[in-house]
Amino acid sequence: MKKIMQFTLLLVTLNLSPIFVHANENQEKDLMNIVKKFKPSNSLLVNPEKPFSTQPIQLYDFNHDGQKEIIATFEIKAKEQPSPSQYGVMVLKKVNNRWEKVWETKRQGVDLDFSGVADITGDGIKEYLFGVTIGAALGSKLEIFQWNDNSIKKIANVPYHEIDLVKGNQKEGLAVWRWYLADSFLVDVLSWDGEKLVYDKELYSKYYPVIEKFYKGKIPKMDAWFYWYCLADAQIKANLFVEASKSIEKGSLLAKKLSMPEVVQTFNKLSDKLEEKKKGLRTNGCFTSIRERLLRQPFSYGTNGAD
Repeated sequence: MKKIMQFTLLLVTLNLSPIFVHANENQEKDLMNIVKKFKPSNSLLVNPEKPFSTQPIQLYDFNHDGQKEIIATFEIKAKEQPSPSQYGVMVLKKVNNRWEKVWETKRQGVDLDFSGVADITGDGIKEYLFGVTIGAALGSKLEIFQWNDNSIKKIANVPYHEIDLVKGNQKEGLAVWRWYLADSFLVDVLSWDGEKLVYDKELYSKYYPVIEKFYKGKIPKMDAWFYWYCLADAQIKANLFVEASKSIEKGSLLAKKLSMPEVVQTFNKLSDKLEEKKKGLRTNGCFTSIRERLLRQPFSYGTNGAD
């Protein structure tokens, strides 16, 4: 029955598609004309890499007055190539039936990685997230801006190489992937504590299956010590101590076979970290085997993690 209903809806959509397409085209044309009046003359509108399929012009009602503001991202190419471009964003607000630019910022970089809104603070009003890639090794820098009394202020900076949005109960967290070695990453999950972004162990446990899937896909192709190191780090953070111990053992053995004493020492330090975490949980009376409970918890995320 569900499939029949979906098919019926599809037919209706197909029959009415010329009307909707025409309306969308008119709206896009109107928005483009508005944005062109305010963007720098030497700039081009540009799509961010993430969230996937995001357009350079977005709409969101920051102050919940029923009138959506316009968010537009653009690029100003450097006169001398291959120097970094400037990537910018502006917010336009309709005041007394006239559009005005209420905010603009620009950052130098090689790519516009992220542009979108998410309720990071949990107050019911989404913040604007703007991420510019600085370079392959340096990664990207995410800036989080909050609407406050008809003005926009920056409330956080986050360096990253890959980033995901993680759904919490009332707010969204950030899964921050930071480059470690080759194509491996160390991951933290952050959420807003009322004043700043801090590590969130509960959201980390929800997000852990994404990290595990990433490394379980890498290891069969290349059994490298750095994959085991990053996986063990994630397992310690998710309180999966048996799995973490096995990962440390496998990674350390690979390092010994390659005659890499410094790497072996790195694994020894990670093992010490594991023992300290276990000891701390025993002291607090919280030491339990929680893998099954963790994997039963639902999770969702806004952008794709490291692929």
